[in-house]
Amino acid sequence: MGFQRKGTNVVKIKHHSLTGRITVPLMYLAFRNVRRNRGAAGIDRESIDAFELNLDDNLLALMRRLKEGSYKPLPLRRVWIPKGPGQTRPLGIPAVRDRVAQEVVRLLLSPLFERLFHEDSYGFRPGRDCHMAMGKVLELHQQGHLHVLDADIKGFFDNLPHSVIMAGVAAEVADPEKETCGMPIEARSPTRARAASYESLATCTLVLCAAASLMASCKVSG
Repeated sequence: MGFQRKGTNVVKIKHHSLTGRITVPLMYLAFRNVRRNRGAAGIDRESIDAFELNLDDNLLALMRRLKEGSYKPLPLRRVWIPKGPGQTRPLGIPAVRDRVAQEVVRLLLSPLFERLFHEDSYGFRPGRDCHMAMGKVLELHQQGHLHVLDADIKGFFDNLPHSVIMAGVAAEVADPEKETCGMPIEARSPTRARAASYESLATCTLVLCAAASLMASCKVSG
């Protein structure tokens, strides 16, 4: 957005009324993206094909709940997937309707936060991919950079203070919390539920821009 002067103070201009931007075409676009990504059914066992059988009514009902602030996500279906020899990691699978709601939020928020990413960040960004990152690595190598720092944060999304995420959203969006957090949650404590909802959205929105950009920059420009 930008800044404006109010008296002697300079105030940041934020985005308002995101729910007003939820339209029927946006709902259908969100569903098409979810269908393209495929994926298993959530805790309600409703598949993408089953959801599509009554698509018009399902999307209109979901849009109405999102706009009214009455949207209540279902718990995530917990499954365990392999991670290295003898290890597994938990994976939460949202219901199809909740994945559509996530995608609506991503479509609304992503353009607002995209501009905050570091130029050398390539992961999960529109129009960028791993091949472009490798091209950058080769370019830096030709410039004489001979060392690469490969850094990772163990359990990053489990340990990141979610107040940081909320503050990141609030810095750019002036809508009430209910207008920006319509995302699936787990049936746990309110604090952990909010954490789970943002974990499921973290790879889509850019509310983690500072940490993610730093990690990407380290990997590319070491």
